Amino acid sequence: MIGLAVAACSDNAQSDVTSPVSTDAAANNAAAVDTVDDTSAPSPSAAPDTAAAVPTVDPTVATDAAETSAASTGSLEPLTAAAFDGLGTCTLMPEKTAGPFPLDQQFDRRDVTEGYPGQPMRMGLRVLDAACAPVPQARVEIWHCDASGDYSAFTDGGGGKDEAGGTTFLRGTQTADDNGVVEFQTIVPGWYTGRAVHIHLRVHMGDDIVLTSQLFFDAAYLAQVYTGEAYAEFGLPDTSNEADRIAGNVQTEGTIAHTAAGETSLGTGTVALLNLGINA
Repeated sequence: MIGLAVAACSDNAQSDVTSPVSTDAAANNAAAVDTVDDTSAPSPSAAPDTAAAVPTVDPTVATDAAETSAASTGSLEPLTAAAFDGLGTCTLMPEKTAGPFPLDQQFDRRDVTEGYPGQPMRMGLRVLDAACAPVPQARVEIWHCDASGDYSAFTDGGGGKDEAGGTTFLRGTQTADDNGVVEFQTIVPGWYTGRAVHIHLRVHMGDDIVLTSQLFFDAAYLAQVYTGEAYAEFGLPDTSNEADRIAGNVQTEGTIAHTAAGETSLGTGTVALLNLGINA
């Protein structure tokens, strides 16, 4: 549904895009990726046989967690359009699979961490149409695994940590402001076998889902983050962006987050920014 054409917002659309991941990692993992099925998501230590059925999640769990985290939102000024102007492109985002573990329920909250360990990440997303104009009132939904590679709400079948039905961590939805901007307080995701590090997202307009996609990260930046306590025991991801059969070309498709060290509402961590081009 969503094409890969680039709206002409910049003469040097790729000039500021993060450099690609090491091709050595891609070569080492290419054989394994050929058989990866993103309908199942293991933790780093093992792969599940099948994905669980969609669970019923008690919405009060997410509401209580949001209220608990509200006190920690800090006094940072909201991100403005100017924060995204230097990204160099407003490429229409390609469609990617919603797997492995989306939920129909929406949790309206900015801070999705629920106290889970990991490097704090302030993630800003700006929704644009094909003419590079902002799309106010678009609702952006995200979900991703924790530092150990575990998704909330499902028994995802990985070895080790696997918090299942009833959990809601690292899921949330926010509504775009007049500049098309949403932001989330989350953590840098961990990884699981056979996939590059990624965050799932959907953009909703009214009752319609107008974009289902994924965003990815620079390997050199992740290597620094993964020395941290929450990540170190799992080592580095076994699959690079290039070797991931779902990722495609993260540079030309505009799906790689622009990451830098910076302040978040939970302290110093990562600031990640990306434009989301949609056919609105």
